[in-house]
Amino acid sequence: MYDPFRKTAKHKVPKIIVDPAMFLPLKNQLRTPPSFVAPPPSVVSAIMNNKAFINGRWYRIGERFDGSEIVTIQNQFVALKNGNLLKMIPLGIPKHLLTIKEAQ
Repeated sequence: MYDPFRKTAKHKVPKIIVDPAMFLPLKNQLRTPPSFVAPPPSVVSAIMNNKAFINGRWYRIGERFDGSEIVTIQNQFVALKNGNLLKMIPLGIPKHLLTIKEAQ
């Protein structure tokens, strides 16, 4: 029968032994530069007469940009289609909501 006033036995926690060598990178990993570099973001600077100024060049509907076809050009965005994917690029420079500041 359960006794609520009886002390329970302490749980035994297993001791975990960590080898610091598991977390050290291999020698050849330190010398190799990162293989992936993020591409610069696409910026729509202007939209005028069904043309969009993207990354320093004017584009029309139906032309290809960055491997995708320009499907539509609206007042505030440009829509790109690549297969089944639809990518919307807004007008203007993207605003970064988070900034990194140095601690003083």
